[in-house]
Amino acid sequence: MTLSALIITARKHLGEGQMESSARFCLADAITLRDAGDYEHARQRALRSLDYSVGIFHPDYKKAAR
Repeated sequence: MTLSALIITARKHLGEGQMESSARFCLADAITLRDAGDYEHARQRALRSLDYSVGIFHPDYKKAAR
């Protein structure tokens, strides 16, 4: 999954988990890092956002983590 697709997926799942504030914080970090050109850390933060939103067993998380 591309970084852009990962960010879109993480944004789509905001509000679904109990840790929404953490998910939003990680997603904001991911966007800031992407804009700064730090794509690897941006990917890690977007994936963490998805983890906070839906968890590691969700199909979207599994797809993004590959």
